[in-house]
Amino acid sequence: MKLNLTKEWLTKRAERDDKAEISAGVFSIDILKSKQRTHQVASINAAADEDPRPAFGKLINLWRRKKGLRTDQLAEKANIDLAELIEIERNIHYTPEPRTVYQLARTLGLSNERMLQLSGNVIARDQTLGQEAVRFAARSESVEKLNKDEQRALEEFVKFLSEK
Repeated sequence: MKLNLTKEWLTKRAERDDKAEISAGVFSIDILKSKQRTHQVASINAAADEDPRPAFGKLINLWRRKKGLRTDQLAEKANIDLAELIEIERNIHYTPEPRTVYQLARTLGLSNERMLQLSGNVIARDQTLGQEAVRFAARSESVEKLNKDEQRALEEFVKFLSEK
């Protein structure tokens, strides 16, 4: 079966739902309506220079820890796969499934639209989101001192790395 999706059909469907975020890659309703596609793609790429994805994992991690939940407890509460939650918190380049983002947004009580943008599933039209996300990720790094075991492990690893 072959789908015949024309530019006109897509434009009409997009105009019906004013809150819908329609995009696939760099193609969006704005680009479909525009005759200056090259200029818009360049501006979208410029806005995407500040990747908000590192902040998504930090947000999930800090929220979980603030609530005193283990990773498995949050995964159960949000009804998501534990392995994907671990990947979200640890891999800053990971883009989670939209369903996972929705479940986490619902559990955290946050906007699904913003969370989809933050997770990298949707191109953020709000340029300040990327800037604020990067600022949040940078400020959320822990500054607590290493405990004795962590200090010892670090020293041993640095010693190993310095040996030839």
